[in-house]
Amino acid sequence: MGEGGALKGHMARALRQVRRYLAQVDAVVEVADARAPFTSRSPQLAELVGDRLHLLVLSRGDLADPQVTRAWMDWWRGRGLEPLVGEGPADPRLVSRLRRRLAQAPAAFKPRVIVVGLPNVGKSTLLNGLAGRRRARVGAQPGVTRGRQWVDVGAFWLLDTPGVLPPRLGGTRRLVLGALGLVGPEVAGAEEVAAFLIERLGDHPAFQAALDRWATAARAAVRPADDDPDRSAGAVPAAGAAAGRRGTARPRGRPAVEAVLEQLARRRGLLGPGGRPDLHRAAAVFVAAFRAGELGRFSLERPDAVAGPSPADEPGSGAGDPVSSSE
Repeated sequence: MGEGGALKGHMARALRQVRRYLAQVDAVVEVADARAPFTSRSPQLAELVGDRLHLLVLSRGDLADPQVTRAWMDWWRGRGLEPLVGEGPADPRLVSRLRRRLAQAPAAFKPRVIVVGLPNVGKSTLLNGLAGRRRARVGAQPGVTRGRQWVDVGAFWLLDTPGVLPPRLGGTRRLVLGALGLVGPEVAGAEEVAAFLIERLGDHPAFQAALDRWATAARAAVRPADDDPDRSAGAVPAAGAAAGRRGTARPRGRPAVEAVLEQLARRRGLLGPGGRPDLHRAAAVFVAAFRAGELGRFSLERPDAVAGPSPADEPGSGAGDPVSSSE
Protein backbone atom coordinates (compact mmCIF):
# COMPACT_ATOMS: atom_id res chain seq x y z
CA MET A 1 0.00 0.00 0.00
CA GLY A 2 1.33 3.46 -0.92
CA GLU A 3 1.86 6.30 1.53
CA GLY A 4 -1.40 7.97 0.48
CA GLY A 5 -3.38 4.76 0.92
CA ALA A 6 -1.85 4.13 4.34
CA LEU A 7 -2.75 7.64 5.45
CA LYS A 8 -6.34 7.24 4.28
CA GLY A 9 -6.55 3.90 6.08
CA HIS A 10 -5.29 5.44 9.32
CA MET A 11 -7.81 8.29 9.08
CA ALA A 12 -10.66 5.88 8.41
CA ARG A 13 -9.73 3.77 11.46
CA ALA A 14 -9.48 6.88 13.66
CA LEU A 15 -12.91 8.03 12.51
CA ARG A 16 -14.46 4.62 13.23
CA GLN A 17 -12.91 4.68 16.70
CA VAL A 18 -14.36 8.10 17.49
CA ARG A 19 -17.74 6.96 16.19
CA ARG A 20 -17.66 4.04 18.67
CA TYR A 21 -16.67 6.35 21.53
CA LEU A 22 -19.43 8.84 20.68
CA ALA A 23 -21.98 6.11 21.24
CA GLN A 24 -20.88 6.03 24.90
CA VAL A 25 -20.81 9.75 25.77
CA ASP A 26 -23.23 12.53 26.62
CA ALA A 27 -21.13 15.57 25.71
CA VAL A 28 -18.43 16.43 23.18
CA VAL A 29 -15.61 18.94 23.69
CA GLU A 30 -14.08 19.70 20.32
CA VAL A 31 -10.70 21.47 20.28
CA ALA A 32 -9.60 23.63 17.34
CA ASP A 33 -6.73 26.10 16.89
CA ALA A 34 -7.83 29.72 17.30
CA ARG A 35 -5.51 30.83 14.49
CA ALA A 36 -7.45 28.75 11.96
CA PRO A 37 -10.65 27.60 13.70
CA PHE A 38 -12.34 26.58 10.47
CA THR A 39 -9.62 24.49 8.85
CA SER A 40 -8.47 22.95 12.15
CA ARG A 41 -11.86 21.31 12.73
CA SER A 42 -12.80 17.84 11.52
CA PRO A 43 -15.37 18.00 8.71
CA GLN A 44 -17.01 14.75 9.81
CA LEU A 45 -17.55 15.50 13.47
CA ALA A 46 -20.62 17.71 13.23
CA GLU A 47 -22.74 14.97 11.64
CA LEU A 48 -21.55 12.43 14.25
CA VAL A 49 -22.30 14.50 17.36
CA GLY A 50 -26.07 14.38 16.94
CA ASP A 51 -28.07 15.94 19.79
CA ARG A 52 -25.27 15.64 22.37
CA LEU A 53 -23.94 18.75 24.10
CA HIS A 54 -21.25 20.10 21.75
CA LEU A 55 -18.71 22.64 23.03
CA LEU A 56 -16.04 24.12 20.75
CA VAL A 57 -12.79 25.15 22.47
CA LEU A 58 -10.45 27.43 20.52
CA SER A 59 -7.00 26.60 21.86
CA ARG A 60 -3.94 28.86 21.63
CA GLY A 61 -6.04 31.99 21.67
CA ASP A 62 -3.02 33.82 23.02
CA LEU A 63 -1.33 33.27 19.63
CA ALA A 64 -4.22 34.52 17.47
CA ASP A 65 -5.42 38.02 16.67
CA PRO A 66 -7.95 38.70 19.47
CA GLN A 67 -10.21 40.78 17.24
CA VAL A 68 -10.47 38.00 14.68
CA THR A 69 -11.06 35.44 17.43
CA ARG A 70 -13.99 37.49 18.74
CA ALA A 71 -15.44 37.52 15.22
CA TRP A 72 -15.08 33.74 15.06
CA MET A 73 -16.84 33.35 18.42
CA ASP A 74 -19.84 35.31 17.10
CA TRP A 75 -19.75 33.30 13.86
CA TRP A 76 -19.88 29.94 15.66
CA ARG A 77 -22.63 31.10 18.04
CA GLY A 78 -24.71 32.05 15.02
CA ARG A 79 -24.40 28.45 13.84
CA GLY A 80 -25.59 26.85 17.05
CA LEU A 81 -22.25 25.97 18.67
CA GLU A 82 -21.06 26.94 22.15
CA PRO A 83 -17.54 28.33 21.61
CA LEU A 84 -14.98 29.01 24.32
CA VAL A 85 -11.46 30.35 23.89
CA GLY A 86 -8.33 29.43 25.83
CA GLU A 87 -5.61 32.02 26.36
CA GLY A 88 -2.81 29.50 26.80
CA PRO A 89 -2.16 25.91 27.87
CA ALA A 90 -4.78 24.75 30.40
CA ASP A 91 -6.13 28.29 30.86
CA PRO A 92 -7.62 28.14 34.40
CA ARG A 93 -10.59 30.35 33.50
CA LEU A 94 -11.40 28.17 30.51
CA VAL A 95 -11.06 25.00 32.59
CA SER A 96 -13.35 26.39 35.28
CA ARG A 97 -16.03 27.36 32.75
CA LEU A 98 -15.82 23.97 31.05
CA ARG A 99 -16.15 22.06 34.30
CA ARG A 100 -19.30 23.96 35.24
CA ARG A 101 -20.85 23.56 31.81
CA LEU A 102 -20.01 19.86 31.44
CA ALA A 103 -21.45 19.08 34.86
CA GLN A 104 -24.79 20.32 33.47
CA ALA A 105 -24.72 18.05 30.41
CA PRO A 106 -27.95 16.05 30.02
CA ALA A 107 -27.29 12.50 31.21
CA ALA A 108 -29.06 9.64 32.92
CA PHE A 109 -26.41 9.54 35.63
CA LYS A 110 -22.90 11.01 35.61
CA PRO A 111 -22.17 12.74 32.27
CA ARG A 112 -19.61 11.05 30.07
CA VAL A 113 -17.47 13.44 28.03
CA ILE A 114 -15.16 13.00 25.08
CA VAL A 115 -12.42 15.46 24.07
CA VAL A 116 -11.74 15.38 20.34
CA GLY A 117 -9.81 17.30 17.71
CA LEU A 118 -6.94 17.03 15.29
CA PRO A 119 -3.57 15.63 16.42
CA ASN A 120 -1.51 18.10 18.44
CA VAL A 121 -4.30 20.68 18.68
CA GLY A 122 -4.23 20.68 22.49
CA LYS A 123 -6.62 17.90 23.55
CA SER A 124 -4.33 16.29 26.12
CA THR A 125 -3.33 19.63 27.62
CA LEU A 126 -6.99 20.50 28.06
CA LEU A 127 -7.74 17.08 29.51
CA ASN A 128 -4.94 17.44 32.04
CA GLY A 129 -6.30 20.82 33.05
CA LEU A 130 -9.81 19.44 33.48
CA ALA A 131 -8.52 16.43 35.43
CA GLY A 132 -6.53 18.65 37.80
CA ARG A 133 -3.41 16.54 37.41
CA ARG A 134 -1.41 15.07 34.58
CA ARG A 135 -3.24 12.05 33.20
CA ALA A 136 -2.47 12.06 29.47
CA ARG A 137 0.92 12.25 27.84
CA VAL A 138 1.58 15.51 26.01
CA GLY A 139 4.03 15.68 23.12
CA ALA A 140 5.22 18.12 20.48
CA GLN A 141 4.48 15.75 17.60
CA PRO A 142 1.04 15.00 16.15
CA GLY A 143 -0.45 11.79 17.50
CA VAL A 144 1.54 11.39 20.74
CA THR A 145 -1.54 10.52 22.81
CA ARG A 146 -2.57 6.92 22.10
CA GLY A 147 -5.08 4.48 23.46
CA ARG A 148 -8.21 4.79 25.53
CA GLN A 149 -8.03 6.71 28.79
CA TRP A 150 -10.94 7.37 31.15
CA VAL A 151 -10.50 10.11 33.73
CA ASP A 152 -12.81 10.59 36.73
CA VAL A 153 -13.16 14.37 37.20
CA GLY A 154 -15.77 14.14 39.95
CA ALA A 155 -18.79 15.73 38.29
CA PHE A 156 -18.25 13.81 35.03
CA TRP A 157 -16.06 11.26 33.25
CA LEU A 158 -13.56 12.25 30.57
CA LEU A 159 -12.54 10.03 27.68
CA ASP A 160 -9.43 11.08 25.80
CA THR A 161 -8.97 9.62 22.33
CA PRO A 162 -6.48 10.23 19.52
CA GLY A 163 -7.44 13.12 17.26
CA VAL A 164 -9.22 12.69 13.94
CA LEU A 165 -7.20 13.87 10.95
CA PRO A 166 -9.50 15.38 8.30
CA PRO A 167 -9.41 13.46 5.04
CA ARG A 168 -9.22 16.50 2.74
CA LEU A 169 -5.74 17.98 2.68
CA GLY A 170 -5.81 19.53 -0.77
CA GLY A 171 -5.37 23.16 -1.70
CA THR A 172 -4.07 25.30 1.15
CA ARG A 173 -5.72 23.14 3.83
CA ARG A 174 -2.65 20.96 4.44
CA LEU A 175 -0.42 24.04 4.46
CA VAL A 176 -2.58 25.77 7.08
CA LEU A 177 -2.49 22.63 9.20
CA GLY A 178 1.26 22.37 8.62
CA ALA A 179 1.76 25.96 9.75
CA LEU A 180 -0.05 25.13 13.00
CA GLY A 181 1.88 21.88 13.51
CA LEU A 182 -1.27 19.77 13.18
CA VAL A 183 0.17 17.55 10.45
CA GLY A 184 3.69 16.22 10.17
CA PRO A 185 6.45 17.20 7.71
CA GLU A 186 5.60 14.21 5.52
CA VAL A 187 2.33 16.01 4.69
CA ALA A 188 3.57 19.62 4.66
CA GLY A 189 7.32 20.22 4.64
CA ALA A 190 9.00 23.17 6.35
CA GLU A 191 10.01 24.94 3.15
CA GLU A 192 6.57 24.86 1.55
CA VAL A 193 4.91 25.85 4.83
CA ALA A 194 7.34 28.76 5.21
CA ALA A 195 6.59 29.81 1.62
CA PHE A 196 2.87 29.64 2.34
CA LEU A 197 3.18 31.78 5.48
CA ILE A 198 5.41 34.36 3.83
CA GLU A 199 3.14 34.67 0.81
CA ARG A 200 -0.05 34.63 2.91
CA LEU A 201 1.09 37.17 5.51
CA GLY A 202 3.80 39.04 3.62
CA ASP A 203 1.65 41.98 2.49
CA HIS A 204 0.73 42.87 6.08
CA PRO A 205 2.96 45.62 7.55
CA ALA A 206 2.63 44.15 11.06
CA PHE A 207 3.98 40.82 9.86
CA GLN A 208 6.86 42.45 7.99
CA ALA A 209 7.81 44.52 11.04
CA ALA A 210 7.53 41.48 13.33
CA LEU A 211 9.65 39.40 10.98
CA ASP A 212 12.34 42.06 10.90
CA ARG A 213 12.35 42.40 14.70
CA TRP A 214 12.45 38.66 15.23
CA ALA A 215 15.34 38.12 12.84
CA THR A 216 17.49 40.77 14.50
CA ALA A 217 16.76 39.44 18.00
CA ALA A 218 18.82 36.32 17.31
CA ARG A 219 22.57 35.84 17.39
CA ALA A 220 24.60 38.14 15.16
CA ALA A 221 24.55 36.97 11.57
CA VAL A 222 27.62 36.28 9.47
CA ARG A 223 28.79 39.49 7.82
CA PRO A 224 27.35 39.72 4.27
CA ALA A 225 29.45 40.20 1.19
CA ASP A 226 30.43 43.84 0.59
CA ASP A 227 29.27 43.76 -3.02
CA ASP A 228 25.67 42.87 -2.16
CA PRO A 229 23.80 46.04 -1.14
CA ASP A 230 20.58 44.16 -0.34
CA ARG A 231 22.33 41.97 2.24
CA SER A 232 24.35 44.84 3.66
CA ALA A 233 21.20 46.88 4.26
CA GLY A 234 20.19 44.45 6.99
CA ALA A 235 16.43 44.53 6.55
CA VAL A 236 14.52 41.40 5.64
CA PRO A 237 13.10 41.96 2.12
CA ALA A 238 9.33 42.23 1.86
CA ALA A 239 7.71 38.93 1.05
CA GLY A 240 5.19 40.22 -1.45
CA ALA A 241 7.74 42.11 -3.54
CA ALA A 242 11.38 41.72 -2.61
CA ALA A 243 13.34 44.77 -3.72
CA GLY A 244 15.75 44.39 -6.62
CA ARG A 245 19.19 45.99 -6.81
CA ARG A 246 17.95 48.88 -8.93
CA GLY A 247 14.78 49.44 -6.93
CA THR A 248 12.57 47.36 -9.22
CA ALA A 249 9.98 45.07 -7.65
CA ARG A 250 10.58 41.37 -7.92
CA PRO A 251 7.49 39.42 -9.03
CA ARG A 252 5.41 37.87 -6.27
CA GLY A 253 6.05 34.17 -5.65
CA ARG A 254 8.90 31.77 -5.07
CA PRO A 255 11.81 34.19 -5.81
CA ALA A 256 10.50 36.60 -3.16
CA VAL A 257 10.09 33.75 -0.67
CA GLU A 258 13.64 32.56 -1.27
CA ALA A 259 14.91 36.11 -0.79
CA VAL A 260 13.26 36.30 2.63
CA LEU A 261 14.56 32.89 3.71
CA GLU A 262 18.05 33.64 2.43
CA GLN A 263 18.24 36.88 4.39
CA LEU A 264 16.87 35.20 7.52
CA ALA A 265 19.46 32.46 7.18
CA ARG A 266 22.27 35.00 6.93
CA ARG A 267 21.07 37.07 9.84
CA ARG A 268 20.61 33.99 12.02
CA GLY A 269 23.90 32.45 11.00
CA LEU A 270 22.21 29.44 9.39
CA LEU A 271 24.90 28.78 6.83
CA GLY A 272 26.03 25.68 5.03
CA PRO A 273 29.27 24.76 3.26
CA GLY A 274 30.99 27.74 1.71
CA GLY A 275 28.88 30.17 3.72
CA ARG A 276 25.78 29.50 1.62
CA PRO A 277 22.44 30.23 3.34
CA ASP A 278 20.74 27.01 4.47
CA LEU A 279 17.19 27.66 3.30
CA HIS A 280 15.82 24.43 4.76
CA ARG A 281 17.07 25.26 8.27
CA ALA A 282 15.88 28.85 7.88
CA ALA A 283 12.42 27.60 6.88
CA ALA A 284 12.27 25.19 9.84
CA VAL A 285 13.32 27.90 12.32
CA PHE A 286 10.86 30.37 10.79
CA VAL A 287 7.91 27.95 10.95
CA ALA A 288 8.77 27.01 14.55
CA ALA A 289 8.84 30.71 15.47
CA PHE A 290 5.41 31.26 13.92
CA ARG A 291 3.95 28.28 15.78
CA ALA A 292 5.35 29.54 19.10
CA GLY A 293 4.01 33.06 18.58
CA GLU A 294 7.47 34.62 18.44
CA LEU A 295 6.44 36.69 15.41
CA GLY A 296 3.30 38.05 17.07
CA ARG A 297 -0.40 37.19 17.17
CA PHE A 298 -1.58 36.24 13.69
CA SER A 299 -4.78 34.60 12.45
CA LEU A 300 -4.65 32.64 9.21
CA GLU A 301 -8.34 32.84 8.36
CA ARG A 302 -11.34 35.05 9.03
CA PRO A 303 -15.04 34.17 9.16
CA ASP A 304 -15.88 36.60 6.35
CA ALA A 305 -13.71 34.48 4.02
CA VAL A 306 -15.68 31.28 4.72
CA ALA A 307 -18.36 30.48 2.20
CA GLY A 308 -19.91 27.38 3.78
CA PRO A 309 -21.57 26.60 7.13
CA SER A 310 -19.22 23.77 8.14
CA PRO A 311 -15.58 22.69 7.84
CA ALA A 312 -16.60 20.40 4.98
CA ASP A 313 -16.58 23.55 2.85
CA GLU A 314 -13.06 24.96 2.79
CA PRO A 315 -12.32 28.68 2.73
CA GLY A 316 -10.78 29.97 -0.47
CA SER A 317 -7.54 28.33 -1.49
CA GLY A 318 -5.84 31.33 -3.03
CA ALA A 319 -2.74 32.93 -1.52
CA GLY A 320 -4.64 36.15 -1.04
CA ASP A 321 -7.21 34.88 1.45
CA PRO A 322 -7.92 37.46 4.16
CA VAL A 323 -5.77 37.17 7.27
CA SER A 324 -5.18 39.40 10.23
CA SER A 325 -2.55 40.18 12.78
CA SER A 326 -2.10 41.85 16.12
CA GLU A 327 1.26 42.83 17.51
